[in-house]
Amino acid sequence: MLKNERQSTPMYKKVIMIIVSFFVLAFQLFLFYMAFIGSFQHYKLFYGIGLIIGYIIILFVINKESSAGYKITWVVLISVLPLFFSVLYLMNYSSRRLPRRKQRKLDAYIKSKQLYRFEPCIIDDSNVNKIARLIYEESNYLMFNNTNVKFFNDASHKHKHMLERLKRAEKYIFMEFFIISTGSLVDEIIPILEMKGKEGVEIKILYDDIGSRATFEKETMERFLAIPNLKLCVYEPLGFNINPAINYRDHRKIVVIDGKYAYCGGDNLADEYIHRKERFGFWRDNAMYYEGKAVSSFLVMFALMWYASSKEYIDVNMYFSHYEVYNPNNYVIPFADGPDRDTHVAYDTFQQLISTANNHLYISTPYFIIDDEMINSICQARRCGIDVKLLVPKIPDKKTVFMMTRAHYRDLLKAGVEIYEFTPGFNHAKNIMVDSKYAFCGTVNMDYRSLFLHFECGAVIINEEETKKMEEDFLDAISKSELITYKAWEKRNIFSKFFAFLLRIFAPML
Repeated sequence: MLKNERQSTPMYKKVIMIIVSFFVLAFQLFLFYMAFIGSFQHYKLFYGIGLIIGYIIILFVINKESSAGYKITWVVLISVLPLFFSVLYLMNYSSRRLPRRKQRKLDAYIKSKQLYRFEPCIIDDSNVNKIARLIYEESNYLMFNNTNVKFFNDASHKHKHMLERLKRAEKYIFMEFFIISTGSLVDEIIPILEMKGKEGVEIKILYDDIGSRATFEKETMERFLAIPNLKLCVYEPLGFNINPAINYRDHRKIVVIDGKYAYCGGDNLADEYIHRKERFGFWRDNAMYYEGKAVSSFLVMFALMWYASSKEYIDVNMYFSHYEVYNPNNYVIPFADGPDRDTHVAYDTFQQLISTANNHLYISTPYFIIDDEMINSICQARRCGIDVKLLVPKIPDKKTVFMMTRAHYRDLLKAGVEIYEFTPGFNHAKNIMVDSKYAFCGTVNMDYRSLFLHFECGAVIINEEETKKMEEDFLDAISKSELITYKAWEKRNIFSKFFAFLLRIFAPML
């Protein structure tokens, strides 16, 4: 099993980090004691110091490049308890980019391997060209044609299709998931990987430690590790030392096979996604399959995150495929935010998609906790006469986050946006569909954590046939859902309203 930089740190460095962690913790406790428990004569001194520190941090927060909602949250909290929340902010503040030393190595890797070596593609559609330019500027990923796409309206269908493609693998299989869970789904994949590993196929699997910690059992992990030619790597494992990067999780779901085929969607390697384990009623999720030139971008996404996690270079030029499909009128713009850049490409892409709507805008998401700017964009679309529909779960997986989602209904309902709660169960699908022309499918939830903290991926597709399939599936889902009216929303009990009001202050931190 490969280890990332934190796992492979020499023992003396681990000891130093543990000592520093204890020192920082002790210092915090000392400050709290002197400020709140110590004698009165020291209170004013430490309160004054706390205010000064708080004001300095507030100035830093205001000038930091981030969303207005994120800034307001920290400014309010630091103003209320300057010392406590200043320390908390400093402990949590960090960039999604890697440390400078590792970032220089990654930049050199990107340059030396010419990861982005393809020529840009242009289409006779100004809206698409704007989105493509935006994604290229913020994430360096290009738009491709000559790529077949297939929409799976249920993760179980994608799973069956993926098993057949895995059996066809001849050179390599790369998999990256937020959650790997012991169960029947994994039990079906392991024998195929064993067979391909024995045939000499290179297999790399990357998973997130927090996402998989409670579900990826040791016995299952050992079964993976026993497979020939397989390397297993964990992204940012939890450790004893203080690690601000713990906030930035690898929430992506990617499978790349031989540079020919790729999968990306909302589903993980867990039984609930294919209805073999019931959690929160019926689990609604979907994914997209890619075949052709655009697969190269998913290969690059995996290679960058693999390096960031394992320090092992993947020479992608050796893995690009010359496999061709002819589909000149089908366009795909894959994108991802990764440790090589500290941009918010998903947020900006969503804003651009919303702005292109002329007839209808459909949004499906498991969580809806976004800033006022995006809410205003959606409301403005509705005020322009555009049919705007939003689908969220009726049965939540996280009650607190569900209350936060409902707290964001007010302005949308007043503007005339139709909000549906998926009655049969949990809606985990992450899609945006515009005018039966453009669509997004990927791993990005419409919440602060996905848009500004996690590493995510997905693609904008320009394919009327598949976009219409996505819209048909969406409309079918809302036909089984409850339409929320402003009057019904206002009838929430006082406790729910008050609790949601308090939670909204912390929305950017959830």
